[in-house]
Amino acid sequence: MFIPYICCGDPNLEFTYKLVRTLAPYSYVIELGIPFSDPIADGKTIQMAANRALANGVTVEKIFGMVERLRADGTDKIEVPLVFMTYFNIIYAYGCGKFLKRMKDVGVQGLIIPDLPFGEDSEFESLAKSCGISIINLIAPNTTDERAEQILENSRTTHAPFTYLVSSAGTTGTKDGVSAESIEFVKRIRTLAGNGNNNRLCVGFGISDAEQAKRFVEAGADGVIVGSKIIEIYSRHGSEPENALKEIEKFAQGI
Repeated sequence: MFIPYICCGDPNLEFTYKLVRTLAPYSYVIELGIPFSDPIADGKTIQMAANRALANGVTVEKIFGMVERLRADGTDKIEVPLVFMTYFNIIYAYGCGKFLKRMKDVGVQGLIIPDLPFGEDSEFESLAKSCGISIINLIAPNTTDERAEQILENSRTTHAPFTYLVSSAGTTGTKDGVSAESIEFVKRIRTLAGNGNNNRLCVGFGISDAEQAKRFVEAGADGVIVGSKIIEIYSRHGSEPENALKEIEKFAQGI
């Protein structure tokens, strides 16, 4: 399973719209990042993309509008599941109930909130469940087996599309290889999760090519999440977005 991360509004929402359409045929889920000025999980590449998007005037409402457009394009509308990755400040400022309802209305199925740990806000979790929105929780290398099992059980009972495995400590960003510690971490969580469609594990943070993806899948992951590499590709093309989209499509095919 391939899950691309897209920073909405970088360099503009029209490019984001085209990028989603380009990646949709190859994607299990598409992760739409809502830019935030003070992220805790994003590395330099995604931080810079978010800063560019904010400087260019992207807003939550404009992102909702783009998703509506993707979901309403007649016979060509995008059917792939969409999830938002953002920080709780964004949701709180918009209004939690209003944000979740708007997600439901435009056709976004899930939420990844790095600064809202599992179990921290049971009221919000219940509200999301009542709106039919899945909260996709993260498991990191330093997560204990006991807590990991609680998160995995929650993913099963709430029918989350996957559980997000953070491959290494630190922030996002491309890496040259895959460490033995990361492989052992994935194997450990796979053992805890067991097998089956309700135990999908997808690995993110640092994956930048098909060989790295293959190693994680061989270790027990069901899929990989790739963000920084996609940003690096289109950033190289500057004012030639069509060439960027062609290269990204080729990259997605390889993954």
